[in-house]
Amino acid sequence: MYNVRIKTPEEMGLTSKVQLFEDGLRTSSKSGSYEWWYSDCKFPDGSSLVIIFFAKPVTSMANKFEPYVSFDFVSPTKQHIHTEYKSSDYFFSKDAPDIKIGNCTFKGDLSHYEIYFKNDVVESTVIMDATVPSWRPYSGHLYFNENDYFAWLPAVPEGKVKAVIKTASEEMVYEGTGYHDHNWGNKLMIFLMNDWYWGRAKIGDYVVVSAYIYANKKQNHAPTPVFMLAKNGKIIADDAYSNITYTEKDFVKDPYTKRHVAKTIIYDYNDGDNRYKITYLKGNEEVERRIMRTIVSKPLAALFYLLGFRGSYHRMSGTVTLERYEKGELKETISSPAMWEQMAFKPDRIK
Repeated sequence: MYNVRIKTPEEMGLTSKVQLFEDGLRTSSKSGSYEWWYSDCKFPDGSSLVIIFFAKPVTSMANKFEPYVSFDFVSPTKQHIHTEYKSSDYFFSKDAPDIKIGNCTFKGDLSHYEIYFKNDVVESTVIMDATVPSWRPYSGHLYFNENDYFAWLPAVPEGKVKAVIKTASEEMVYEGTGYHDHNWGNKLMIFLMNDWYWGRAKIGDYVVVSAYIYANKKQNHAPTPVFMLAKNGKIIADDAYSNITYTEKDFVKDPYTKRHVAKTIIYDYNDGDNRYKITYLKGNEEVERRIMRTIVSKPLAALFYLLGFRGSYHRMSGTVTLERYEKGELKETISSPAMWEQMAFKPDRIK
């Protein structure tokens, strides 16, 4: 029997409605713990901006916080900006998302967020206002046994954003759609998970947030589906355990990561009264690919290799299509551009 499941809000002492403190600091600096606040923005010209505030690197075994912020701007017509900022001057509030790492700040109240990044490469301000209410899958705490967990809170499943990005040579102003989630846990993910696919997209009047998480081999790669669909700011479907049929197909082996990637991913949601089929179809453009051993120290890379870590990250782009059915009849089809990711920790599941 594989004891991998998302606990209910009642089991975690939470209410069904997300509370402000849930987007504040949830961990300690204890070795093995990790925490980050993620935000991304997508703009009409195809550009994207991702800013992540980390309490410590996700591979760190240190018994202390090691705060840093990553900044990643990608544009079809402009230079790709990938940079980081580290500081020993930091503050994390336990009551609300109120974070300071040196020059960089992240503040919000579940509805309105202000994110600021500055280093010697770029300065950026992001204003994000939620258009879909904060949500989590059940309690948001995925337990892999009685003690070890990974937590996920999509505090802003979708929002309107305005971003200003300044470099030495230019100032760029964008408006578009945004997303913010918060992740934390008490044991390094390399010991609990094999891999996951995660994506979020705006498709016409709809917003989808989806993930499919595979536990490690000892847990027989037990899967956990996550799915939320909103329309015009109202959540209309989110019971993934009961109603999702998930499919990965059309695998290709990526020449850089040496890992199989599904070109087609399908979340088929059917609760008896409503059916929504979400299909992610990978395009030819690769947004970002990393092999994790190349971004940690050589001694740490050697240790993780001995522990079975074969980490890679792949952010890809393509098209997402929503199909809505009534009584078995297709009533609506909408497509839009999208980006999604594959995060992997262990050897390839696909042989």
